[in-house]
Amino acid sequence: MEDTGPRALLDRAQQLFLRKDLDGFADLFAADGTHELPFAPPGVPRLLRGREEIRRYLTSITATPMELTGFHDLAVHETRDPEVVIAEYEGRGRVVSTGRPYRMTYIQLLRARGGEIVTWRDYWSPLAGFRALGLRALLPTVARTARARWRRARQAG
Repeated sequence: MEDTGPRALLDRAQQLFLRKDLDGFADLFAADGTHELPFAPPGVPRLLRGREEIRRYLTSITATPMELTGFHDLAVHETRDPEVVIAEYEGRGRVVSTGRPYRMTYIQLLRARGGEIVTWRDYWSPLAGFRALGLRALLPTVARTARARWRRARQAG
């Protein structure tokens, strides 16, 4: 029987992310799951609600000129709540457009229920991302995200 706990989902999510299978990554979320980005820079949503909104956001960032090659120094902390794990690690790779190395420390809280991710809270430094990728490389992603948010707001209102 396949393990569907939070640690197993974290492992699957990381494998999918490394393979750039962001559609598969989104499939790990519950239909009403959330992806939270508390430190998101302007133009990037802080809260994504629902698997399909998460999928739209993730597939919009595939143009970021970064090749993620691995996760290092992974520490996964079990909590008293069996649905929750907290992971600390360093993502490494390279910026394709410049050849510069990419290194980013991440802390993530993952809550899983029924074999699906119900909460993924992702803590990372936008400043470190800007330094690694350069503002020019991030502008298209920020612009696409802002346009998508504007369209959603117009459709809702």
